Amino acid sequence: MKRVWNRNCVYVLMVSMALFLCGAFASTLMEQRRTAKRVAAAEPFATFHLLDRQLSFLGQQSAALQKEVRSPQAGNAKTVPAWRSAARRMRRTVVTIERFALRLRRRYRGRPFGNRLFGRLRARAVSVQSALKVVRSTDSRARAGAAASEVDKRIVALGLQYNAISGGYAALQCAPGEWTCCQPKRQSGAARADACAWTCRKQPKSCRGFVGARAKIPLPRGADRGND
Repeated sequence: MKRVWNRNCVYVLMVSMALFLCGAFASTLMEQRRTAKRVAAAEPFATFHLLDRQLSFLGQQSAALQKEVRSPQAGNAKTVPAWRSAARRMRRTVVTIERFALRLRRRYRGRPFGNRLFGRLRARAVSVQSALKVVRSTDSRARAGAAASEVDKRIVALGLQYNAISGGYAALQCAPGEWTCCQPKRQSGAARADACAWTCRKQPKSCRGFVGARAKIPLPRGADRGND
């Protein structure tokens, strides 16, 4: 009789644990979906914020690379040149930037202007990557120095492309319910529009470039309190 009771207890315990784990998993999955929706609603500014940090970090890494190349202790016949390690660290940062650019390009693949701008941003990141490959593969200080200078130039081009897309977005103040909009803008000397002029639009259809986040509409007073 005790054995039957023990088996029943074990069975009930296992069922309870399974139900608990299923509930916890479902709760986690729902929270992840809610988070994903919030991030998607804030695009492209959520990714801009991440790109700001990565590009700033990349600039610091580039300065460190230049220092390693110029340093008299930067490697000898018996050790791996220090600039190689610096270039590998930079590679990881550039991969992250490239991934963010691809994310935004995919998001706006149905908008030719956004697809073109973010495609160009990704191409700039790939260009930095190819220059870093030279730094990682050489033992020659002279060649590493020349390649590091090229890396720096391409990082500047990457930053300029990013600024052409994101410039002015942080200062934008739209009324509740309005949509942020990248209106095509032509920079000096450009043959066609190649930058964003961030504006506010009441209707997303009036945006000729691509639409960003919508300004939040405040809830009516007491709407978040539930039913008393």
